[in-house]
Amino acid sequence: VYVRPKAEAVKSRSLSGSAFINFPVNRMDIHPDYYDNRAELRKITATIDSVKADADIRITALSIKGYASPEGSYVNNERLVQGRTKTLKDYVSNLYSFPDDFIQTSYEPENWEGLRSYVASSGLEHREDILAIIDDDRYAPDAREWKIKSSYPADYRFLLQNCYPRLRRSDYKVEYVIRKYSDVEEIKRIMQKQPQKLSLEEFYLAAQSMEAGSSEFDEAFETAVRMYPDDETANLNAANSAMKRGDLKNAERYLQKAGQSPQATYARGALALLQKNTEQAAACFEEAAKAGIAEAEAELNKIRMK
Repeated sequence: VYVRPKAEAVKSRSLSGSAFINFPVNRMDIHPDYYDNRAELRKITATIDSVKADADIRITALSIKGYASPEGSYVNNERLVQGRTKTLKDYVSNLYSFPDDFIQTSYEPENWEGLRSYVASSGLEHREDILAIIDDDRYAPDAREWKIKSSYPADYRFLLQNCYPRLRRSDYKVEYVIRKYSDVEEIKRIMQKQPQKLSLEEFYLAAQSMEAGSSEFDEAFETAVRMYPDDETANLNAANSAMKRGDLKNAERYLQKAGQSPQATYARGALALLQKNTEQAAACFEEAAKAGIAEAEAELNKIRMK
């Protein structure tokens, strides 16, 4: 029992990443040739270019959030990260024809969350003690950083060298909308080259034009679940397709993420029947039949007759 996915009113998508721009000490100006800056700046522009050049896509929002590491004073870190984030915004704005206020910015003066995550997964000798200091709300940011530095100088030096540079980053996010497709042949062409542009409903429309059980039919549902790996409907339809071709291993894997709808319950019954587990199949069919799945009632009657 295949399920038609709900149509998206607007096909909104986003791409995001992190760039690690290096600035000279206490400076806010960007030098593309400074350290790896050219490659890091290219991350942002390549992300923008990947959608801006597509006629089917319209960029709706662009945001940048800057982070600084905790060493030094909080006041100075706030001044630097605010200025550096603005500098990066201006750099990107100068490369494109976005409206003046199109790029939205924000900043985090000291990236304590990132530091905590690094310490928690590290093998530092005083890991638990440092985590306790980070989590202690009685410390102001400067006092907290000094407490770690003065109490555990060896661990602090390690963090300063190996962790702090990665805490200084700029997260960017490009939001955009993709036009809808209704022509099945166009959907098929896009599915082969740019499946990420399709909605689940568009994958479903393409599959309905194909012969059930054919390789292209299976490919449509397999591609859909690859694009939407956590979607219940995508997993249910992929499970049905897998069972149809005898791939019970993948069917079972998909059904683990197919939700608890009556159709999913029926599919689990079908899988149980294919696995020769008649008792479990009957229980699933009975539940699905009560929910109005006619196919479940028919299968349940077959089991009772046997």
